[in-house]
Amino acid sequence: MAERDPFLEEFFIELQKAVRRLLDYEHRVIDLRGVEYVAAVDAAYRGDLMSVAVVGWRIGEDKPIDEKCLICKAPYPYVPGLLFLREAPPMLKAVELLELDWQLLLVDGHGILHPRRMGLAVLLGLTLDKPTIGIAKSLLTGSESGGGDFGEVRASGELLGYWFKLDRRKFYASPGYLVDVKQIPEIIRRFGGYPKPLSYADRLSKRVLSRRSLA
Repeated sequence: MAERDPFLEEFFIELQKAVRRLLDYEHRVIDLRGVEYVAAVDAAYRGDLMSVAVVGWRIGEDKPIDEKCLICKAPYPYVPGLLFLREAPPMLKAVELLELDWQLLLVDGHGILHPRRMGLAVLLGLTLDKPTIGIAKSLLTGSESGGGDFGEVRASGELLGYWFKLDRRKFYASPGYLVDVKQIPEIIRRFGGYPKPLSYADRLSKRVLSRRSLA
C-alpha cells in the first residue's frame, strides 16, 4: 500500500487553490449543440489494485463505440479533497487510449463542487484541455435547495452545481472544465438522468477486477 506524504498533500492543496485562481474560461465554453460523442471514466478497487474503465459513446445510443481498461496499483491512498492524486494519473492514461474523438468527458468525481473548487474533473479537463463534468454520489461542500428530483447546490451564495435524483438515487453534477454551470441541467437531460456511459464504465471497471481475481 502506498504511504501518505503530508508535505506532498499540503503542496497539492495549495496548488489546487493557485490553479483555481488562474482558471478563467468565461468566453470559452462548450457549444452543446455540437456534442455528439462523449467519453466516461470510472475506477474500481480491490485492495491495492485499481481498475480504470473508459468508454466512448454516441449520445442517444445504448452501447459504447469504444472501451478501454487498465489495471494498476493505486498510486496514492485516498485522501478526501485530493482524489485526483489517486485517480487522475491512471484515468488520464486510460482516456488517452480511446480512439474515439469525443467532445465531452464524464468523470466519476466532483468538478467545481469541491471545497477548493478543484475536483477530479477539473484537473482532468485542464490536463486534457477538453470539456469535462464531474458526477459524484456524495456532497463535499455547499447546501442543497429545490425538491422533487432536481435542485441547485450553492456554497457562499455561488451556484456550483446541481443535484438530481433517479430511482431514489441522488447524484451531484458540476462543471469540470470548459463547461458553464448553467449548462449542467441540459447535459443531464440529454441523457435522461444519470448518464448511461458512466454507469457502463462503472460496471466495466468492476467486471474487469472480478475477472482478474478469478484468473
